[in-house]
Amino acid sequence: MEPAETHPDRLIDFWEWLVENRRQVILAIFIAVGAVLIVYTQRLNSQMAEESASEDVLAAMDPDRFSTDKVNSESTKSERFAEVVANHPDTAGASNAKFLQASALFDEGKFTEAEAVFSAYASENPLSPLVAAAALGQASCKASLNVNDPGAAAAYEAVRSQHAGTAEAVQATLALGRMAMAKKNMSKARKLFTEVSTNRVSQIWASSASDLLRQLAPAESQ
Repeated sequence: MEPAETHPDRLIDFWEWLVENRRQVILAIFIAVGAVLIVYTQRLNSQMAEESASEDVLAAMDPDRFSTDKVNSESTKSERFAEVVANHPDTAGASNAKFLQASALFDEGKFTEAEAVFSAYASENPLSPLVAAAALGQASCKASLNVNDPGAAAAYEAVRSQHAGTAEAVQATLALGRMAMAKKNMSKARKLFTEVSTNRVSQIWASSASDLLRQLAPAESQ
């Protein structure tokens, strides 16, 4: 299914969140990988499985610097992470790879597939610190497929309510504002943009919201 046409200013959604928070996400993955590599467990087989999965995650993330026999460097990024998930079931590495697979699918424009993987990740890892990001990813996939889908707005609202105070909630609010702006609901858009413009989570998003508020002024006067 082809992505629907949206407002000329593309929805600020999951991918922009991921770009801004790339260092934190990668750091979290590396910390998880490092923890697996340095923690000795009583079950040697389990330890070896985690180490192998972690090595493959690194190879899937950066095949130019890391390589293993189980990860095909010629595959797309999403395919490489899918290989890790398939080859290392029930490991922390596979869990990390699933989130990264969904992110890569989104970047590749495969929104239906990305939404399914985000959903699976959230279901399998309810206590993960990336659950909010997965929820934002699902909402962004819905909006990318059809910005007028009521389910997209509902998904963004769910991120706002279930993950209040997070970076993901701010992104969801900004996306809802853009959706309202595209539908010419200027009063709702102004309310949402104002909320984001005063947030303390990200100055970048606050600045974006302020710019959008300035764009609303001439539109509202017409």
